[in-house]
Amino acid sequence: MKTVQILSDFSSYPNGKDERVFKTGEEPELSNEHADLLIAKGLAREAKGDGAKPSIPKTEPAAAEPEQKDDTK
Repeated sequence: MKTVQILSDFSSYPNGKDERVFKTGEEPELSNEHADLLIAKGLAREAKGDGAKPSIPKTEPAAAEPEQKDDTK
C-alpha cells in the first residue's frame, strides 16, 4: 500500500468496478498498482511522510575533477 497526494480532481476505479472521486490535496492510501498508475499519469505523487520516498530523487552535484599540472616544460 502507498499513500499518495492527489494533484487534481478526478474519478477513478481503484478496484476496477466502484467509482471513487479524488479531490486535490487528498492523501489516500491505495494499492501499489493503483498508486503507481496515478503517479505515472501525473494525477498524484507519493506523499511525503514517514518512510515515503520522494518521486524525484535528489542528486548530489558532481565532484569537480582536480586540475592537472602540465609538467612538459
